[in-house]
Amino acid sequence: MKLKTMLFFVGCTIPCMAYTQTFGGAYTTEWQWDMKKNTNWVNLLRLDMNLPLWKSGSLEAATIHVAKTNENIIDDWQTFSNIEEDNIFAAIAMMGYRHMWKKARLFVGVRNVNEDFFTSDVTSLFTGSSCGIFPTVSASYPISNYPLAGLTVYFDVSFGGWTFKNSLYNGAGYNGWNRHDNPFLVRPKRDGVFDMAQLEYECGNGHYFAGAAVHNRRYPVDEEGRLSPMGEALKQTSCAWWVYGEQPVWKAGNKNVILMAQYSENTCRQSGCYRYAEAGCAYAGGSGRLGMSGQYARFFQGKEWSLELTWNKAVSESLFIQPILQYVRNGNGNFTVLSARVHYSF
Repeated sequence: MKLKTMLFFVGCTIPCMAYTQTFGGAYTTEWQWDMKKNTNWVNLLRLDMNLPLWKSGSLEAATIHVAKTNENIIDDWQTFSNIEEDNIFAAIAMMGYRHMWKKARLFVGVRNVNEDFFTSDVTSLFTGSSCGIFPTVSASYPISNYPLAGLTVYFDVSFGGWTFKNSLYNGAGYNGWNRHDNPFLVRPKRDGVFDMAQLEYECGNGHYFAGAAVHNRRYPVDEEGRLSPMGEALKQTSCAWWVYGEQPVWKAGNKNVILMAQYSENTCRQSGCYRYAEAGCAYAGGSGRLGMSGQYARFFQGKEWSLELTWNKAVSESLFIQPILQYVRNGNGNFTVLSARVHYSF
């Protein structure tokens, strides 16, 4: 399967070499310490390619590569770092065709939910996983969420200050390279289907959205909140919904303060996580941003509270440094984590 995929990709690329190509990527490295004796060093490399085919169409591809030194250093449920993952030599994050019109876009191919949903100016500042995707979704379904991807049909339409997005995915995500584990699989009888829709509105500097995700499978969890194997999923439809808003409350020159709040629920109380809420604020001034947020998540196995305080400093247009302090409390205990992140884009 790996060979066939690469041959297909190369075959699509060769006839288009005369067109302008864009290559880029980003490298993120993060040192983590539990304020006791455990440390970890996590590295994420993402490589991107955009190959125009004609005026409004292009071939897009991205791979991710993850390397870390140790396992998780605290026993949290939301995952305090949004780049924390098992070592991955190479996985496809995105590969497919995108077509653009004046007020609409269409993508067909391999993609994951993080490419299009949940990220805003304020949530992108924080490093906790739940700021990137609601745990009511990520902890309840084995979907195409980082580091997994799957075949997708995505489109969005903009009108005025409104944008509507919708994605239809294979019901499970994959990141392997063999016949039974690769993101090109389409198995609705086994994996089901998963659809996600979101309506966004921007007014001035305010940003608001509401959305819902529907899966035609329900995945029971054990006492520790682990999802059942896909073969044991129930043929029952369940849904998660969410609302989010961020609004500037003070501005002076290039300095401003923005408040944010978000809430989400899953319709099934037996899901991995069925309630989530977060409130926070961010201050931006000069080349730095300071943020604080608090999260609450109701998992199947219990409640978890977390608090994040972070500062993002731009050293240059492509280099950022970011110290992070987090406190987590759940049924397994109380945890404090100090992290330092460096992000470089190229």
